[in-house]
Amino acid sequence: MIADLDLNWQSLLAKDPKDIARGAGATVAVIIRQGRGPAAGGVVKRMIINRRGGLIYASGYKKLVIIAELVYILLGAGLSVLAASVFDTVIAGIVLGLVVLLFVALIWILYQAMLWFFRREARQSVELTNEGVLETADGRQTSFIPWEGMIEIELNATVIAGASLRIKGNFSDISISNLDLVITEPNGIRQMNALLRQAGPMKELLQVVRARAPKTSFKMNKLALRRYRESVV
Repeated sequence: MIADLDLNWQSLLAKDPKDIARGAGATVAVIIRQGRGPAAGGVVKRMIINRRGGLIYASGYKKLVIIAELVYILLGAGLSVLAASVFDTVIAGIVLGLVVLLFVALIWILYQAMLWFFRREARQSVELTNEGVLETADGRQTSFIPWEGMIEIELNATVIAGASLRIKGNFSDISISNLDLVITEPNGIRQMNALLRQAGPMKELLQVVRARAPKTSFKMNKLALRRYRESVV
């Protein structure tokens, strides 16, 4: 199994990283580097997965959020005038207008908080090396799980967010989201949602991880089982 996967990845080295998953209709956020080492044929493949997918995806909704905010403000202004007319007092209109503005401000604050979270996450990356799986933040190591130290591999799929691969070690967990595999650059919302439904990149990643740690316990939820059945064997 490992030899077959090494041949597959070796053939990908000659391609542009953006073309790796073209057959699956997606763009994989993976950089493959070639070096020397004790792996099959003395070649070590390093996969670097940048966690930028969430920030790119959330930023794609900025225009829609702004449009929605403007609609709410205009609606609130209209309702304020109507309330002042119905109750025959300006105070009713002011109160209703303030409530609408508070609601609009809350939506904007929540959206900015989400962007802040994804900006922090975008500073992280996950590397698959010959020694194991390495998680870094701003270039500094935060977690490392050697292949022989993995105790469980878990694949969970959801209708909205695609899938997430979770690798558990004795002292830490490292997760890889399908969001980061397929969304690597700004695109239209429809295109990004279509990319999230692609299973090819996660299948290839799952095959690589399981080939490197064949004795590790593996489990998945029902939706993941339907999507990635052929990768479980």
